Amino acid sequence: MLLLPFVVGTVRGVQDAGFRPVTLALGALWLVGYLAYFAGGLWLKSRRRPRYRRPMLTYAAVAAALGLVVLLLDPPLAVWAPTFLPFLALGLWASAQRTERSVAAGGAMTVAASLMTVVAYVACRVPGAPVLVVPGVVWLVAGLLLAYLFGTVLYVKTMIRERGVRAYVVASVAYHAAVTVAAAVLAVVHDPSWWWATAFLAAATARAAVLPGRALSPRAVGIGEIVATLLLAAVALVVR
Repeated sequence: MLLLPFVVGTVRGVQDAGFRPVTLALGALWLVGYLAYFAGGLWLKSRRRPRYRRPMLTYAAVAAALGLVVLLLDPPLAVWAPTFLPFLALGLWASAQRTERSVAAGGAMTVAASLMTVVAYVACRVPGAPVLVVPGVVWLVAGLLLAYLFGTVLYVKTMIRERGVRAYVVASVAYHAAVTVAAAVLAVVHDPSWWWATAFLAAATARAAVLPGRALSPRAVGIGEIVATLLLAAVALVVR
């Protein structure tokens, strides 16, 4: 969830416009910013225990420095920052309420992560190009990543925390089926390359229907997610 959108957005951006140094700073900011967010969530969840304050402040300070570097290299990118704030605020609020594992909190994080696809792409734009002008296909790719990542929130719950809860399985299968149909529509009305996305999401739908209830360890589930993420990265770089 953390690396996939940034990598896909960057690769597509480099393919279309070339590499820019700000991409390195943006990637570092994204990673360290997540560490600051995660540490902040632990601090809030622990009812502000001092042991979590130092890592939170340390990561936040490094993230602020990296953010300054990004601004110096490409000031217009700052216009994208506010789009992340509502989702980060929801995630931190959920941590404070100790509901950070909820579907809503997980969904907020998948939206924020998927938005990075667009920002990473824009960071590679030709110097002087408008920072808010994004090709439609980039939004579609970000939507594809969001479709899968949010589905993962539901699927993993059916395999671990909500194992055996039929309502979660039904919701997961229904959701995966819906996004598969949406991808098929895109393949028909937009570009045939989206049949790759349709096939991938159809496989994810089958997984969501068949695997819940089976005795798979969290490690096995995690390995499956790594493989699926690599396949999705390939698909996201093919669709047009």
